[in-house]
Amino acid sequence: MNRSILGQHVEVSSRFRSIDRLREELMVARNVADTAEFFSPDFGHLHDPFLLPGMEAAVERIFLARDRHERVVVFGDYDVDGISSTALLVRFFHRHGVEISYRLPDRAKDGYGFKPHFLPDLAEAQVGLVITVDCGTRDIDTIAGAVARGIDVIVTDHHHVPERVPEEVVALLNPRLPGTSYPFPHLAGSGVAFKLLHACLLRLYPHDPARVRRELARYCDIATLGTIADCMPLVWENRTIATLGLKSMAKSEHPGLARLVEGRFQNPLDADVVGFQVGPRINAAGRLGSPYLALRALLAGEDSLDPILSDLEQINERRKSETERYLASALAVVDGSRPAVFWDSSDVPHGIIGLIAGRLANRFDKPTICLCSHGENMVASCRGPEWFDLVGVLEEFREWFVAFGGHRQAAGFTIAHDRYDAFREAFSVRVGELLPDPLPMRTLRAVAVPMESVNGNLADLVDSFRPFGRGNEKPLFLLEDFLPEEISYLGNSLKHLKFRHRSLPDDGEIVAFGFGDSYRTLRSGVRFDLVIEVERTNFRGRTRIQLLVRDIVLRN
Repeated sequence: MNRSILGQHVEVSSRFRSIDRLREELMVARNVADTAEFFSPDFGHLHDPFLLPGMEAAVERIFLARDRHERVVVFGDYDVDGISSTALLVRFFHRHGVEISYRLPDRAKDGYGFKPHFLPDLAEAQVGLVITVDCGTRDIDTIAGAVARGIDVIVTDHHHVPERVPEEVVALLNPRLPGTSYPFPHLAGSGVAFKLLHACLLRLYPHDPARVRRELARYCDIATLGTIADCMPLVWENRTIATLGLKSMAKSEHPGLARLVEGRFQNPLDADVVGFQVGPRINAAGRLGSPYLALRALLAGEDSLDPILSDLEQINERRKSETERYLASALAVVDGSRPAVFWDSSDVPHGIIGLIAGRLANRFDKPTICLCSHGENMVASCRGPEWFDLVGVLEEFREWFVAFGGHRQAAGFTIAHDRYDAFREAFSVRVGELLPDPLPMRTLRAVAVPMESVNGNLADLVDSFRPFGRGNEKPLFLLEDFLPEEISYLGNSLKHLKFRHRSLPDDGEIVAFGFGDSYRTLRSGVRFDLVIEVERTNFRGRTRIQLLVRDIVLRN
């Protein structure tokens, strides 16, 4: 039995025959029906925004507010999706004559969502209309209170829809609403905000489709931030938004975004720039500082950006160091043998628990809940493996919570201290009833290729499928019975390896990040396979092929 060093199952999905045949196989695996939409997406591939129930009413109310010179507030969230959604609408409405302002909640003080304690300030400021972004579907009481004070509310959201939703809204724009005719339910919060913007443009320029497309192009890069950072599947409409947004991001007309991505793109469609570099920096502000700092970065002019971006960088460095510190503390005490993994701390910053939950869920591949104290309550961040409907199970316990919401694999709740122990036990029992035995092994599906076929043509094919993300993962390839000419450490830390093979050009490389502990085993003469990703990189002005090792399979 062959053994994966990372404990994964590696499955050969097919064997390489030709580039053209491989392209067809990758398309079939991704259910690509329209090659033009997949490989050459444009704004014409976006769905009609008026297919979203409530869109007509929302657009009419917004233009009424503009005509009346009413004060309008965009109410967002403290993560990338909420911040980018807010920036998107604030920039757009400001440009088109709406008297627009914004509010963001503080993660630790306010928690997620549109809360009642915001209403007195909104009423005092004589706000006539609130537009929520990336929240609002569950905020029934707050919305009722707003309406009682004479404030109309439009909800734009993409989160799971509970049985009860706000009824006193002007419109509830959520592609997940039961019975909706909208054909794509997987938009990010920024995607729903982008659809509202799209609808407004169609009303502004009904006979000028070229103008509508030019205006959409102004804001698509900001919509892409939330789409990628919130881990929405990069298929269909999300793929269109992400592809067009990434292409324009490096030359964005929004100075803060242009500076955040400056010099980071190896490939114009590299979604990892958002997912692993820009997104964490924006998120860090809401985790350990104020989300307004990140929002200001997306709204500010060039002349005021330097101190804002410097503060963002400092907060991001703090985010990285504190995550590692608290993760080490969690790993020292958690019980990974239980059906669900729990960790709670009285001193961990509220903004860190989601990162810890994600790392623990990835380590144990089980539903994971991390909590911190917040007055009389505990605030939880929950993460789960792809095969587990985390939010569906938490819905069974919603009467235990002070507040609750989320997605299939990521959720959060607030619970009273005195209910936590009973909940932890009850939730663990319920998860134990649902977990398969044995747990599903993570499976990597790879195309077996001869080393000689790993060349520029293969790298070009891989690039044509960008941007990669959920639903359109990077293609994996299997080099069977790999015989390197040389194995050595990469760098001085002894954590990473590099391989040399005669079939790769002199400037090509095979790198295995995190596999340093396998050095002696691989040098001992054991036979092994490599699971790799293929990509092009630019190093000192030279383009080269780089193979990134995703796993190593020891052969008998």
